[in-house]
Amino acid sequence: MLGSFARRPLTAALLVSAVLSAALLTGCGAGLDDTASGEEIYNARCASCHRKDLSGGIGPALGPGSEAVDRPLEYYEITIATGKGRMPSFGSSLTDDQISRVIDYVTAVQGGG
Repeated sequence: MLGSFARRPLTAALLVSAVLSAALLTGCGAGLDDTASGEEIYNARCASCHRKDLSGGIGPALGPGSEAVDRPLEYYEITIATGKGRMPSFGSSLTDDQISRVIDYVTAVQGGG
């Protein structure tokens, strides 16, 4: 009896961990409209880690003056689609067109646009 009771806090902790992990892996955002702009997609899927102003947080900075500015477009395409390190993949939750819109948005901000 005591063994079952003692496992309940662990079960609750595992459940919370699973829910938080699932939210992170899905990008912490509701479904996106097919016509969502790159900025809207970024804010829904990327800003929680890279911050709304692209200054970085959990994920690296992506904005002007960051190391990301010198990355080729293919780097962004592959990293967003397949993930890298702690970053989850978004290839199954974003279309190629949505990924392109995010990249267009990020590179426009990097260039001051």
